[in-house]
Amino acid sequence: MLHTVKHSPFGYQSLDQALQHMQGQDRLLLWQDAVIAATVPAWLVRLQPLADTGRLYVMEEDLQARGLFHDVGESITMEGLVDLVAELGGSQAW
Repeated sequence: MLHTVKHSPFGYQSLDQALQHMQGQDRLLLWQDAVIAATVPAWLVRLQPLADTGRLYVMEEDLQARGLFHDVGESITMEGLVDLVAELGGSQAW
C-alpha cells in the first residue's frame, strides 16, 4: 500500500495518522505541502527508518516549487508516482 500525504505536518495531523497506520512493506509519499517534513530535523528522526528501507518518497516537483531540498527519502517525479501506484495497485490518501 502506498500512503500519500499532502498537508503540512505543522497544520494537520495527516502525516502522524499515516505513520500510525503503516504496516509491513507499506510505502509513504510526501507531496504538495507535506514535502516540508522531509526538510525539518524534528521530522527527519521519524522518517529516517522509512528512508533507510527504501519506503519513503518525496515529490521532486513540489520540493522545487517551494525552493526546498529534502534531507531524507527518494525523490520521485509524477511519472515515477504513476509507476509506483501501478506497481503497488493503489494508494491511501491522507
